[in-house]
Amino acid sequence: MNPGVQPSRFPEFDALLARSPGDYRSLCLLGLKKQQASELAEARACYEAALAVAPPSAELFHNLGVVCRGLGDLPQARSCLEQASKLNGGALATLDELALVLQESGDVPGALACYERCLQLDPRHCRAFTGMGMAFADAGWEEDAIRSFETALAIDPNRLEAVNGLGVLYKRQGRYELAIEQFERALTISPDDPGLKRNMALVLGALGRFAEEEAIYRQIIAADGDDADAHFNLACVLLLTGRLGEGWQEYEWRYASRENGESIKPPKTGLSRWSGEPVDKNDSGLIIYAEQGFGDSIQFSRFVGMAAARFGRVRLQTRPPLLTLFRRSFGAYCEVVSEVPDEADYSAHCPLMSLPLAFGTTLDTIPAEVPYLLPDGVKSGEWELRLADEYRPKVGLAWATGKRGMHKRSFELDPSQLHPLLANTGICWVSLNKEPLSSESRATLQRLKITDWTAELKDFDDTAALISALDLVISVDTATAHLAGALGKPVWLLNRAESEWRWLVGRSDSPWYPTMRIFRQRQSRQWAPVIEGVASAITQLIEDKA
Repeated sequence: MNPGVQPSRFPEFDALLARSPGDYRSLCLLGLKKQQASELAEARACYEAALAVAPPSAELFHNLGVVCRGLGDLPQARSCLEQASKLNGGALATLDELALVLQESGDVPGALACYERCLQLDPRHCRAFTGMGMAFADAGWEEDAIRSFETALAIDPNRLEAVNGLGVLYKRQGRYELAIEQFERALTISPDDPGLKRNMALVLGALGRFAEEEAIYRQIIAADGDDADAHFNLACVLLLTGRLGEGWQEYEWRYASRENGESIKPPKTGLSRWSGEPVDKNDSGLIIYAEQGFGDSIQFSRFVGMAAARFGRVRLQTRPPLLTLFRRSFGAYCEVVSEVPDEADYSAHCPLMSLPLAFGTTLDTIPAEVPYLLPDGVKSGEWELRLADEYRPKVGLAWATGKRGMHKRSFELDPSQLHPLLANTGICWVSLNKEPLSSESRATLQRLKITDWTAELKDFDDTAALISALDLVISVDTATAHLAGALGKPVWLLNRAESEWRWLVGRSDSPWYPTMRIFRQRQSRQWAPVIEGVASAITQLIEDKA
């Protein structure tokens, strides 16, 4: 038998390969059988062995490309499917599959070009219109995506991907009633699909119908207790509505949920997990692994001191931009490292965002004493000297995030939308925005005379020092808002309609940050009323300072 081709559940082919190890047809058939049985690694070995003994064929390259995509090897999948397309340029199935690989690789123009080739071969190829809709949606070209999905549905009214795609786009645009119509339509086509049910639930939640949202997640879990996505979504609605006890338990499903793609990964550790049980402080050590975004690390680092009170030794692993600030803030009772920590002499580990579960945290017991992060006194003093001649209130502003794609458009503002704020000359505006600016945005900020020292801010320690010299921070939902709150600075959060669970429902304050005030959107992406409210509050701030 060929090296790399393992014995399979198909003994007739194993026997044939044993007699004729280089038999091309047998290798291809066995590869197909294993592919159909979802034994993708073995299928790949069969197909690659077949490639080694005979001239390539379009069908073989196509199948190998499909298998490589299933295994997550997108570069090899692309190479194989491109080879298949060269050998048979009229194969719609290959073009479809190649377009998906290109789209998943972030090559939206390449994917669209593939779909255009499909439509040249078949102007009514419904899958091409559906795929184009998905590609347009990924790129943020929402109206183009809607037209593509509508065209697909004109060809096939029951095309599930197109119906669901329309619903997702309408939800993203804040057109919730239209989204509900599409998801109801989709559920008539596939009534037991848990993904469609979750989409419906998310829209209901966006409309504030949290009881109905929760009921759907619990219905999905009743049918399949291992549905990690439903558990994770349930966690978010529980936390959003203030039921932290059960919420933290459900949030443990985050590592298995597909909702987060690759953004949430469990720590690689050989230590047992600590979940709040009593330990012998004199003979115990805990490693805390940071996770998710910088804002999450800042928010949940408040629990490190509580962990240090339980364990004889605590080591916190974080990312380099937070290292200096965390070492200063927690170094008296915790070792802070950025590299993969040595687990020798430690008895347990806990992910940072599992500490609230370990401590049984409720709304009433959130540790909210601020500041719990300490800026560099020397750096802070230098900023205060640079701002010493400024008589106006000094306000830092962050309007962008490090997010990409649809999340970027949902969370952020364009600088032009800030004009009602920045036009107020009674404020000394200071940029805290680290995201690269377009030439147009840069010109807007220069015209409105916002001070920009962000080129001097190398990490969060530098940013903390600047924030400490300001009177107020105004920020979208990004790490800057968490940083200001953790420093005990007044911070006004510009919060989107589809709020993160941590900001709860309908509150203008936060139990996590006593110095925070929240200004909320009433409708998705509608920032103008929010900015008007902030502008009015700024006017009041100036009057109070007078």
